Amino acid sequence: MKRYKDTRYNLNLKKPGLPSGTLTVCFFTDMHNCCSPEEISRIETILQRNRPDLILCGGDSIIGKPGYPVAPAADFLTCLAGKWASAHENGDPAGNIYLAMGNHEYRTRIYPEVYGDMYTRYQRALQQSGHLILLQNESREFTVHGLPVCICGFSMDRRYYGRIHHEKLPCSAITEAFHTDQNPGTLPADRISILLAHNPSGMDAYLEWGADLTLCGHYHGGVARFGKHGGLISPDLCLLTGKAYGLFQKNGKSVIVSSGCGEHTIPVRINNPREIVTVVIHVNENSQS
Repeated sequence: MKRYKDTRYNLNLKKPGLPSGTLTVCFFTDMHNCCSPEEISRIETILQRNRPDLILCGGDSIIGKPGYPVAPAADFLTCLAGKWASAHENGDPAGNIYLAMGNHEYRTRIYPEVYGDMYTRYQRALQQSGHLILLQNESREFTVHGLPVCICGFSMDRRYYGRIHHEKLPCSAITEAFHTDQNPGTLPADRISILLAHNPSGMDAYLEWGADLTLCGHYHGGVARFGKHGGLISPDLCLLTGKAYGLFQKNGKSVIVSSGCGEHTIPVRINNPREIVTVVIHVNENSQS
């Protein structure tokens, strides 16, 4: 049984017009059906210990390979969502768990000729729970303890997941993904904005788009981790990547790349434990270590 690290970040957010306060977010990603009773117990223990205001998931809860089950991840998420919702008033949007689309869910959706009804079964389970919100280039706005928030989930197009040819994600692709008749694809300035974006290869675009906090996974910490951000190899076959893990900041915006809480195919981790991430956002106040 592999251990889970309880990773914590404190972030200061200075944003005129917002009230002061603290928002605690728990984030997990890349579970890949690692949902044994012992694994579930350890994850839930960390979540309970940190008493979050929001629970967010970065995708890749399943293993996107033909014939693999979706029930282990779907059942765990449904159970967790039920417990989380029961601690909130009926209809409170903070009582939902918000999920992004990982590349494993994404490919089961766009290639049904290969994966059959895997995605349909997974999506149906999330919908039936009533408290699992899969955001596919969508956002939700609500208030948590007086703090206005905007949660966005970005689904990266398949061409940016290439393993041989690495096409760089432009910021315009994010703007276009969120563009609607009511929204030009920009973020509200009067809310704490959190972007769930599975693949950290698009980090420069995420920072340019301007979410206050972006949460990523996908790289599994680079399999073997070294230094502050380095990893041996990424899923898109980039050797010695410098975006494998950790906190990245620019112009007051933050990106956190998690090593994830599961693995598949090559279940190897070196200096790179599974983790659940807790982010404490101190809004218009000083961080408390």
